[in-house]
Amino acid sequence: MTLPLSVVLATTDPPPWPDLIACLRILEPQVRRVGGELIVGESCGVAVGERGFPDSPCLVWSSLAGGSVFDLRARALQLARGNLIATTEDHCLVAPDWCDQILAGFRSAPEALALYGPVLNGSPNRQIDWANYLHTFGMLLPPYDPNRFGRCPPNANVAYRRSALAPPGSEVRPGWMELEVNPRLFREGRFRFWERMVATHVQSHGLWGTFLAHFHNGRSTTGLSRAGLSRRQLPWRLYRETVRGLGGGEAYRDLISASLPLLFLLSCCHAIGEVAGVLLGAGQSPARLR
Repeated sequence: MTLPLSVVLATTDPPPWPDLIACLRILEPQVRRVGGELIVGESCGVAVGERGFPDSPCLVWSSLAGGSVFDLRARALQLARGNLIATTEDHCLVAPDWCDQILAGFRSAPEALALYGPVLNGSPNRQIDWANYLHTFGMLLPPYDPNRFGRCPPNANVAYRRSALAPPGSEVRPGWMELEVNPRLFREGRFRFWERMVATHVQSHGLWGTFLAHFHNGRSTTGLSRAGLSRRQLPWRLYRETVRGLGGGEAYRDLISASLPLLFLLSCCHAIGEVAGVLLGAGQSPARLR
């Protein structure tokens, strides 16, 4: 039986899952209201009675001991029955009308195979957290400028038509959606920006934890996609690409200026990780990501 919408997310954190539970409390009523399903991949093998969230007819749990977020999302995607499939992260808080806006966005853009929307910063109190956010999501900082956007959107706030992904039940390779499907759809112009589909990213690793996270992100990116060495792995190229794509306008000019040194250091960490992924493979880096 097909459904109007499947929402897929993954968590590698151990219980009691404060971030995941906060995410589910906003998402689950929306998914249930539109007649969809909410598939949560988790890597700890937690028993039903220990999950800390009430039973719901729309909530599906998928357990894979020791799985990375890429493993968990791939397995959840195999289970998804929706005509539309949306992804977010366990540490994101979506808007109260997020599911309704996904449905409305695809109705308004029948030619689109995928949608992406604004991602706001939910950890605004420290400079390193702003740098972490800007390096990954700064191009989605309102006011959005499509002329500055040259990077494939990350999966914190993305939705697809089923035709853009594998048929239900098909085997999905970890990283295929994030590292192959997304770049291809973006190159082909099949993504559409939908400003009413809003999510807030809440994440704080601390200084060294943020540097490590961007190294592991870079190594996962090239290691899982089997990419080769190229000039794009030069840190100044990544930094320039990041800064050129930043949104926010005049309202965020001073904050962005103050973040530039940290953005360059994060670009260096990410670039070193990409080179490691090319030379040594992904290693344990996918398992280090949230």
